[in-house]
Amino acid sequence: MKNSLIRSGIVAATLIAGATLLGAQDVRDRSGDPLGKLDPQTRYAVELMLDSAKLAGLPYGPLESKALEGISKRASGRDILVAVRRVLRTLRDARSALGPLASADELTAAAGALRVGISGAELTHLASVRDGKMSLTVPLIVLSDLVTRGVPRDTASLTINQLLRGGAADDDFLGLWRSVERDIVSGTDPGVALLNRVRQLPPRVQAGPPAAGVRPPEEAKS
Repeated sequence: MKNSLIRSGIVAATLIAGATLLGAQDVRDRSGDPLGKLDPQTRYAVELMLDSAKLAGLPYGPLESKALEGISKRASGRDILVAVRRVLRTLRDARSALGPLASADELTAAAGALRVGISGAELTHLASVRDGKMSLTVPLIVLSDLVTRGVPRDTASLTINQLLRGGAADDDFLGLWRSVERDIVSGTDPGVALLNRVRQLPPRVQAGPPAAGVRPPEEAKS
């Protein structure tokens, strides 16, 4: 179940503003060629970017997924190239922010966070406060999803930072994610939902008082 949620989150982070990877794959032609429906010039340019990602040691799946998303939406070749270039740029920026040892999943999740407005400096700070053996993949997926659901970016970023400092595990982040999602669907303000749920986490993941700039729920409601 946990691995399934992580995989789903990676897809959400990669295609945060559009179709899922599964939906995009429906546009594959009968030969199994994932880019077969692109015009020759667009395909050539996309393949150059895929090669560039491979040579740089970056995950190239998100680039292909973005191209497939564009095909599924019947986007123009120009729009597809703009979108794929943006993904490549955010992957490069993610590598700069997280460092050369970041895994492919971490880079994919970090690139998704950049595309929803998290800054490179915030990603670098998150990487600096984690335990050396801890993956940032799940925290970054949760961070991106919180922002896309309407949680103020600063509140979401500072809260994830606080939980990392407190030693929160993947299960803690995933549990928080599910709880906040339920509260938002029920009509609770996204920022208030996050702050309320953080206060209910086990003391072992609390890193003292809320980080600077994060208001308690009572203030957020006023």
